[in-house]
Order: sequence, then C-alpha cells, then structure tokens
Amino acid sequence: MDLREAAGALGVHYQTAYGWVRQGVLPARKVGRGYAVSEADVAALAAQRRLGTEPTRPIRVRDWAAQSQALHAAIATGDETAARHHVDRLAAGVPVVDLCEQVIAPALRRIGDDWATGRISIAQEHRASAICERPTATYARQPARRPHGIAIVATPPGERHSLPALMAAACLREDRWLVHHLAADLPVEEVTRLADQAGARLVVLSTAMSQTARQAQHAAAAITATHPHLTMLAGQPSDHLYDLLTRAASPQAASASQQR
Repeated sequence: MDLREAAGALGVHYQTAYGWVRQGVLPARKVGRGYAVSEADVAALAAQRRLGTEPTRPIRVRDWAAQSQALHAAIATGDETAARHHVDRLAAGVPVVDLCEQVIAPALRRIGDDWATGRISIAQEHRASAICERPTATYARQPARRPHGIAIVATPPGERHSLPALMAAACLREDRWLVHHLAADLPVEEVTRLADQAGARLVVLSTAMSQTARQAQHAAAAITATHPHLTMLAGQPSDHLYDLLTRAASPQAASASQQR
C-alpha cells in the first residue's frame, strides 16, 4: 500500500505517517515521488499503538563507549536510580540488541575486571549484575507480529550467570522470535523436554565462563544427536549478540559455529 493508505489504516494524518517514515519508525521504500509500505509493517505498528505504546523517535548514539562508561560508573557504586534512568532513556530510542551489546555488556565486563583486580567485592559485582538484570527483563517483550519461530534460551548445567541468557532472550524477541526463557543451570533433559512440548526449532545455551562453554558444547551435541531437527547454538563467553541473531536466522551459520 502507499503511504496515504497506510496513514488511513493507522488513523493518523499523512504528515504523521510521513514523519514516522523519516524517523525509521515505519519501514518504507521510495517509489517514484511517494512511498510504499508493507501491510505487515502497518499492522504491527497498529497493534503497537493499540497496546498504548506510541512510536518513539530513534536515538542516534555518537559515542557508545561513553554511554557504557556512564552505566559502569552508576552500577559500580550501586546507584540503581542513575543506572535505570540511563538505560531507560536509551531503550526508548535504540534497538535492544544495541543496548545490550554496546552498553550493558561492556559495562559488566568492566565490572568483572574490577572484581578480578580487587577494586570491588564479589557482593558489589553481584549488585551490579542485578541492577542491569531488572531493566533488561522489562525490554524482553514477546513479538507483536508473527514470530519467525519458537526458541528456547537457557544455560547448561553449572552455569549460574543468568544475565547473558536474559539478554539473548531479549534480543531474540526483538528479532521476532517467540522465546521461552528458562534462566540458569538447567539439566539438558529438561531443555529438550520443553523444546518438544513448545514445538521449538531453536535452542540457545548461553555461557559466561570457559568451563561451562565446554559443557554447553557437549550438551548441544547430545541434544543434536536426539533432536536433529533443532537448530542448536552453544554460546561462548566472547560471542556477540549480533552473531546470535545471524546464526539464529541461518541454520548453515549455526552448523558452522557448532563445528568450531
């Protein structure tokens, strides 16, 4: 449909719809002197507005490192109010995957370095992770549009760091996966049982330590042996969330990563 038809379907003035196109809120392609919009994108935006969530203007971040440093300063001192204000402001205008990859994850890596060098205690390290976990959970919304498929996100036995798995779940949901997030330290047979019950086609095992990364590889191999129809992704501590989304979308890329 053209943009004027889209504006009518959304119940807004043409200029409002045009502004959403310019801001990147409503995907569109230039056709001659106008714009063409897919019915699916219009329906998704309409569903978002029915839920009471109006489109927001994207935020262009010039210095991601500075944003991560500001979050690190807040969580290192336990200032949850400042940390929440900082990430909520960014979350209003940047993709969840960018927020997690560019801001939260680097801040937490610095917290890990602070603990390793004795600058903070293990209690302060746990406090910093908990501060980041609470807002991240609020951004992990299930997709409003038809999902790509059903995914299971968990950690292998022995891995008790739950935040990386939560961030993976949030990013997959933003990428239109219907995600069952199982948190941390789950037996392999429980993961496969739920995958069967839910009709999943993707299973992600998230890790934060090299020891549990090896366990994740073994668990992935065991699941693949009994459930060859599942796409298995066993994460490494150094993996990026951008790579997760690429591998989730491409079974071939996922297979290659499993063979590393």
